[in-house]
Amino acid sequence: MAKPRIAVFSGSRATLANSPPLVTSNKARLSGERVVPGRFDHIVAQTLYEPVTVRIKKFSAHPLEEDASEVYHDDGKDYYEVTLKPEDGPYLLPYMARRGDGSKNGVPFEAGDLENAALNYGGRQGFYPDASRIFMDIDRTISGRSEHGEGSILDRMADYDFVRVLPPGGHRKKGEVAGIDYFPYKPGALAKSVRTGDLARVANTVQKTIDTGGYEGAIWLEGSPHIEETLYWLNIIIDTDLPIVGNASQRMHGQLANDGDRNLVDAVTYIASGKGRGLGAVGIQDQRIYAARDFKKADDRPGNYKATGGHGGILGTVKSAATIWYRPSYKHTSTSEVNLKKLPDKVEFLDTAAGNTASIQVKNPDGTLRREVIPRVHIVKYGAYSQEDETEDPDQEVDIVARINKALIEQRSPDDAKPKLHGFVLEGTSPYATGSNSQAKALQIAALSGLPVVRVGRSDPGGIVETNPKDLTIEGNNLDCNKARYLLMASMLKLGRLPKAKDPRNPSSAEKQTIVDRIAKFQEIFDTH
Repeated sequence: MAKPRIAVFSGSRATLANSPPLVTSNKARLSGERVVPGRFDHIVAQTLYEPVTVRIKKFSAHPLEEDASEVYHDDGKDYYEVTLKPEDGPYLLPYMARRGDGSKNGVPFEAGDLENAALNYGGRQGFYPDASRIFMDIDRTISGRSEHGEGSILDRMADYDFVRVLPPGGHRKKGEVAGIDYFPYKPGALAKSVRTGDLARVANTVQKTIDTGGYEGAIWLEGSPHIEETLYWLNIIIDTDLPIVGNASQRMHGQLANDGDRNLVDAVTYIASGKGRGLGAVGIQDQRIYAARDFKKADDRPGNYKATGGHGGILGTVKSAATIWYRPSYKHTSTSEVNLKKLPDKVEFLDTAAGNTASIQVKNPDGTLRREVIPRVHIVKYGAYSQEDETEDPDQEVDIVARINKALIEQRSPDDAKPKLHGFVLEGTSPYATGSNSQAKALQIAALSGLPVVRVGRSDPGGIVETNPKDLTIEGNNLDCNKARYLLMASMLKLGRLPKAKDPRNPSSAEKQTIVDRIAKFQEIFDTH
């Protein structure tokens, strides 16, 4: 029977695709150089240059092998002889490389090189350009055998295509540039961040890959602090019934207690089971299956992911097999009203409450999402005692006012590369999603200036924000502020901006009603996604 095929996407800063520093083995160190301390020299997975015949001592694989020697075939020798070949794949071997420094023999590579600016922080990359080497290491049992004591655990379940979207490692000699083509996070001095427009790259690449057909599902790899956000973006923007699984790791690939490799195997088990169809995007961490909408990291240790929103979010578990307990009721992937295929090629909307219309080209001629059209949505946070004085003057909220002014300038700019869609998310009190009076007044000016405003509770909301159909804001249900940001972005790609009042500081009742009516369309999306 043909194996299923799975697309494996490399996202930014993926810990699962990172490895510990390559440190020179003691076997490659010269007299007088630092010796790596410890009982044993460390070994690293590497490929042989040419075939080599070795003799392996019998009864050395387990402390009690010899205790059961009577069950072993005896050929009269104290060793096994075998020929190892390059095509076998990586073997664990001493790391013999040394760093060139202009001297005759060079010097050992050390972990401290990553902190040395004079050495360009080591000059090497710890991240893999895609996930293919990780899969090879797992299948070679370098990262661990199956529970049955055998290798090729991933190869037995499926075939894979490895797709680089926002990969953490790059081919610099092929012209790839950090921060543009790839996005590492270590060493810290060379870390690069993804940009708002990269959300279009994510949506376009994943949708195009899935649409080629022949896949049973997809895996998205990303750094653990951010994967919950990208996964929710995929959940609302990708049109598919196939399972999409997000994986992260709290330990680097090849490090003690690495959890990422197991998460990856569980993701493949889930997809191959066929039980994930129609469930939308999920995160699989530590054998739990989380709905993307509720998936959240709590701490940087294995086992510390949680479901947010106060009403579940764990859909099932993966042990020897995948088990589904619950199904999400919110719209996602193929049922999402804001997925890529349901977004208009050009969004048309009321630009002013007086009736003037405007339009923005959302998609390229080939149906892909335009990078420059991704909305700029900014998060405003409320904290007690943050209002500056008793006047409740909205102009004291200088960050909000400056963002409004910047948005209006960019909307009027003839430059198509300038973003034309802007909005705000207020992270307020829980569960009321309110801020200070001065924030509320400043954000009302924003809404009357055409910028939608979403209100959510702080941190991990435990319940929904009650909807007020008469106010000038969108209530964000039980979403956290980051996920509300992505849903607002997608909503604006479908609905455009809000109508503007002639004077946002002194609107008429008719203008306010026109805007409230338009907000209701946004509210429908937030109530159902």
